[in-house]
Amino acid sequence: MIRAALFDLDGTLVSSLPELAKGVEMLSRELGAPVPPEAVVGDMIGGGVRVLIDRLFLWWQGAGAKELPNFESTLQRLVAIWSGMSGDLIREIPGAFAGVQSLKEAGISVWLVTNKERGLTEAFLRERGIDALFNGLVAAGDCAHPKPAPDMLIKAITSAGAEASEAVMVGDSRNDALAARAAGIRAMLVESGYNEGVPLKEWARTAGFNEVFPSVKEVCEELLAQQGSRKCGN
Repeated sequence: MIRAALFDLDGTLVSSLPELAKGVEMLSRELGAPVPPEAVVGDMIGGGVRVLIDRLFLWWQGAGAKELPNFESTLQRLVAIWSGMSGDLIREIPGAFAGVQSLKEAGISVWLVTNKERGLTEAFLRERGIDALFNGLVAAGDCAHPKPAPDMLIKAITSAGAEASEAVMVGDSRNDALAARAAGIRAMLVESGYNEGVPLKEWARTAGFNEVFPSVKEVCEELLAQQGSRKCGN
């Protein structure tokens, strides 16, 4: 019986790549640096903003940048750019929020566990009017180590009052899968997002993860069927 369902955000519940890439474009132009294509930015996503900046610096160097700016000031500027954006380019992955709501109505504690900055995440949830959808949030900075370390998942499970055997992590990347494995919980993966340029199903097969679904909607339907509840979002 599942008592706690943990969800990643970007690529799992929402398609945020267009907005993330636009922010990186604005940053690059401000700094006079080469602008990476959207698909390249997609390959940088998954480990949080610090990992993204690391990868962006490497890409800039490969694209011919002669000097790199200060890491921390670049990170702060990118977060500020994203914070100032409207969110209009972010789209819900069809059926995702309804699926989460169905699990919650079935008595499952639903948690958002994301490597995204807390301020950005909370602002997005408020703007979309879904800040009450989740029982709790664990975001970047809440734990010493982000995903793929297990810390964030363990914090969410403990806060939900569940055991590892009663929890599931739903995400779109290897970071989600490996964090779930390290935390000793079930991983249900979705193909709707980003996995650093590697097809998720292919990676999951070689890494020993066998529960891969098209999207969160199908994950929720499977969980509710196992719980003996109604269909997801109906």
